[in-house]
Amino acid sequence: MRRLGDLFTKITQRFLPDPMALACLLTLLVFAIALVIPQEQSVIRQSFVDRTVSLGGMWLGAIWNPGFLTFALQMCLVLLTGFGLAKAPLSQRVLRRIASIPNTNRGAVMLIAAVSCIGCWINWGFGLILAGVLASELRRQFKDRGVGCQYALIVAAAYAGMMIWHGGLSGSAPLKVASERMSIIVGTGDDKMTAEVAPITIDRTLLGSRNLLLTAGLFVAIPFFFGLLAHPRGMEADDVDATDESVPKEPPSSGTRDRTFSQVINESPVLPCLIGGLVFLGLYQQVAKSHSANANAGWWLAIARSINLNFVNSMFLAMGLVLHGNLMSYLRAVASGGTAIVGIVIQFPLYSGIQGLMSGAGLAAAISNGFVESSQIVAGLLGISVDNTFPIATLASAGIVNFFVPSGGGQWIVQGPIMCGAAQELGFSIERTVMAIAYGDQLTNMVQPFWAIPLMGMTNVNAREFMGYCALLMLVSIPIFALAVVL
Repeated sequence: MRRLGDLFTKITQRFLPDPMALACLLTLLVFAIALVIPQEQSVIRQSFVDRTVSLGGMWLGAIWNPGFLTFALQMCLVLLTGFGLAKAPLSQRVLRRIASIPNTNRGAVMLIAAVSCIGCWINWGFGLILAGVLASELRRQFKDRGVGCQYALIVAAAYAGMMIWHGGLSGSAPLKVASERMSIIVGTGDDKMTAEVAPITIDRTLLGSRNLLLTAGLFVAIPFFFGLLAHPRGMEADDVDATDESVPKEPPSSGTRDRTFSQVINESPVLPCLIGGLVFLGLYQQVAKSHSANANAGWWLAIARSINLNFVNSMFLAMGLVLHGNLMSYLRAVASGGTAIVGIVIQFPLYSGIQGLMSGAGLAAAISNGFVESSQIVAGLLGISVDNTFPIATLASAGIVNFFVPSGGGQWIVQGPIMCGAAQELGFSIERTVMAIAYGDQLTNMVQPFWAIPLMGMTNVNAREFMGYCALLMLVSIPIFALAVVL
């Protein structure tokens, strides 16, 4: 298994372009496909020149999609507030204590994988930041101890939680269909029409027995998988040039009597505690509102339903302010993660443009409908029920669409109504279709470095160095997910 991991890593190091280059290549590829073989009638009827201009406008308009720009800012705040929280003195002590647990390369890899999986199941942003910060601390401690480690493998383990997230408490598709009525698309071509389906509660999706059993199995299997990839001794410690991520030291004070009024305000512990308390008050109000809407569900479920990117950012902000107890100390800690958001700021709009082309030119719909028709053909040829082929087709189509539209929420918008409409026509369970889309999305996260952009910023490791391990994890997991959607 270690040899396979090393082989896949060598392949990605040689052939996988930088994430920024990949985003540009995918943009050009999708634009070319939309130009040559568009699937939307309004685009097909245009002349080649008009179509080119129209698609260019479609792409540029999608780049500045307000929803995606909001999402990019949320991601930046996840990263910066995560840095702020991680650099607090108490957080540093806790991280050092956890990082001191493993004494071997294999133990470190398995620990990070477990933390990533648990954290991403709670919330993908929380898990990714937590695992990334812990990975950096582990690397530092191993270097100080003179113990070798495979840092690229540790970073891959930190990213592995993204193969669990969509079946966890922050899963976009299951939470979306639980919160409101779902519009589905029934039929194709001129017979296409929309219909509405009642909300599907999370006890039938995220908290259903199938999903919980699969997730529990992944909690065990993923750390074990990475343990098999780990070399007994890891790398030589001297070969690892750890990046100094320490927070810039505060300038020495000249004494309390010489401090100006502005310095007293800047260094006062009162302001960060008051602001942090105000944030916690707002978070409590959100949870209480969720609980009052469904009192029978209990407080734990109310908390789970309240967690989203804004909730996580608010919690990180409040905890960071309170634990630092000093506004200047907090700002210096946040500034240490400033360069890590560059990839998010530049690359996220490109993927927003790709999503706009996939949706506007009808490419995402064509992929989905193609797999639906294929599932029916295969079922007829093999003489089996379409119930055995449709979920696998849904899983596969979601995996392909995710590579071009890596946002779980964005993918659901362009694919969910089509696949769920087909499920209703075929008499297949809609909730199982929702989860098949979720599984396909999280499965190909392992070969799409979109969500690794914040992790690369935190760990200073390029995707080429660790995505090979993740690609191998995806290949090994495909049969597991296929069985999960069929059985």
